[in-house]
Amino acid sequence: MSSAEGPVVFDPNDFGAIPTSRALRQWMRTTRRRHADRSFWQVFEDAYLVIFTLAMLGATGGNVVHHLNSNAASCRSFTCGELSHWTPWIVVPLLLATTLRVLLSVGPVSASQATGFWLLATPVNRASLLRPTYRLVMGVVAVVGFVASAIIWALLGSRFADVTEVSALMAALLVCIGTVTVWAQQTAQRSRWALRIADLLLIAAVVPAVALALQPRSQQDTFENLVVVSSFTGSSSPPISGDWTSSGPALLLGSPQTWLLVICAVALVLCVALVVVTSQTLDKLSRTSVIAGGELLAGLAGAASSLDISMLADVVSGRHWRLKGRVHSRRGRGSRGSALIHREFLRILRWPRRLVIGFALLVVPYAVSGAGFDVLVPVAAGFAGFVAVRPLMDGLRSVCRSTGLVRALGMDLRDLRVIMAVVPAGFAALWSLLASPAIGNGPATFAVAAGMLAGAVRQASARPPSYSGPLVASPMGAIPPGLFSQPMRGFDLLLVCLAPVLLGISSTWVLIIPSIVLMIMFAVRPKTE
Repeated sequence: MSSAEGPVVFDPNDFGAIPTSRALRQWMRTTRRRHADRSFWQVFEDAYLVIFTLAMLGATGGNVVHHLNSNAASCRSFTCGELSHWTPWIVVPLLLATTLRVLLSVGPVSASQATGFWLLATPVNRASLLRPTYRLVMGVVAVVGFVASAIIWALLGSRFADVTEVSALMAALLVCIGTVTVWAQQTAQRSRWALRIADLLLIAAVVPAVALALQPRSQQDTFENLVVVSSFTGSSSPPISGDWTSSGPALLLGSPQTWLLVICAVALVLCVALVVVTSQTLDKLSRTSVIAGGELLAGLAGAASSLDISMLADVVSGRHWRLKGRVHSRRGRGSRGSALIHREFLRILRWPRRLVIGFALLVVPYAVSGAGFDVLVPVAAGFAGFVAVRPLMDGLRSVCRSTGLVRALGMDLRDLRVIMAVVPAGFAALWSLLASPAIGNGPATFAVAAGMLAGAVRQASARPPSYSGPLVASPMGAIPPGLFSQPMRGFDLLLVCLAPVLLGISSTWVLIIPSIVLMIMFAVRPKTE
C-alpha cells in the first residue's frame, strides 16, 4: 500500500505551527470588531435597556416573593406544615431531572456549524476551544439553579439565611449534574443511561406527591381545630406533640444551620473539583454531538423569534430522530384510517420516554390537591395534561404543515385530524382517569380531558404565523399582528373547557360546554395558509 492511501498526518513543517485556541479567539474577536458598524453608545443603550428591564422584573418579582414568604411563615395549619415537609422531596428530584433532560437535549456543550467545520476539524486543541462554552453553560446552570431554589424555598416561608444556604447547595448540586451531562455527552450509551436516571428521578417525585395527596382529611381537620383552640387559649403553638419543622437527626447532631453550612461548603468544593476535572475531558466530545446542540439552539432561537410554541417541539423532535438515525420497521395493519391509527400508535411507542414524562406529570394535580388548594386542582391538571399530550401530536403537526403529504394520503385534512388524534385522545382519557381521585368528580375529569385534548389538537394543527398586514409598533420594534395570537393557540380552548369548573356551574354545563368545544374542533377544517 502506498503512503498516499494511508491516514493523513499533520506535519508542522508543511503548514507551520498549530495556533493556540486563545490566539484564534483573539484573532476572531479582532476581526469582528474591525467589521463592527455600531458605536459604543448604541451598544450601551441596548445593554442599559436590558439591565433596566431585568432590574424592574427582579424588583417586582422579589416584592411578590417576599409577600408570599411572609404569609407562608405565619401559616400554622396542618396543610402548611405538610406542604413545607413534602415539597422539598418533590422539588429536588424535579429540578435534577429537568436539568439532566434540558442539558442532554442541548448537548450541553454545543457549537455552531461554522465552528464545527472550520475549527473543530482542525488540529487545534478541541478542549481549549470548547472550554468557554462549557464555562458559560456551568455558569447559567448555577445562576438558574440558585434563583429557582431561592424562589421555591422562599415560598415555603423559610428565613433569608436558610434560603441563601439551601439555594447555594442546590446550585452546587445542579452544577455537579451539569458536569455529569458533559461526561454523558461523550458517548451515546452514557447519554441513554443519563436519560434513564432522569426518568427515575421523575418517578421518584411522584411518590411524595401521592403521599401528600393521600393525607387523611380527618387528620387535617383535627389539627386545624387544635390551632383554633390554641388561639383562644392564648398559647403560641397548637397543643400537639412535636413540630413539623424539627427533625430527629437535626436535634441529635446539633444546630441545623451549622450542618447546612458544612454541607454547603463540602458541596461547593466538590462542585469546583468536578468542574475542573470535567473541563480536561472536553477533547473527548465528538464533533457530531457538539454541532447537533448548536443546530438545536439555532432552531430554538428561530422558533422563539416567531413566538411559535409548536415549532419549539418540532425542533427538539427533529433533533431526536436525526440522532437516532433509524428504527426497526414493522408491518402495518388495516387500511386507510385504521392503518394510520396503527402507525401513530407505533410511532408514539418508538419514543417511550415521552410517555414516562407524561405519566410523571400526574404529580402536579396530586401535589396541588395534597397542598389543600382544591379549587386549583382542575387548572393544574389541565395544564399538566396539556404538556403531557402535546408531544404525542407530531403526526398531526406534520400533516397540517405539509399539503403534499395530505395529497399523498388521499384524505381530507379534517378527516386526517380526527384520525391522528385518536391515539392521543386515548392517552388523554387514561391520564385523566388516573388523575380523577385528585380532581374530585366525573364531570370535572371529563372537562380536563376534553380541554387538554382540544388544546393540544388546536396547537398542533394551527397554521404557520402570518406576516401579512400592517406592522404593530412596540418597544421591541415592529411586530406582525399575527404573532400575538401564536402563544395562546391551544391554551384558549383549554381555558374555555375549564371555565365551567372554575365558575362552579352545574355539572350539566360542565359536560355540555367541553363537548361542544370538541365537536366544533373536529368539525371545522383546519386552515393551511
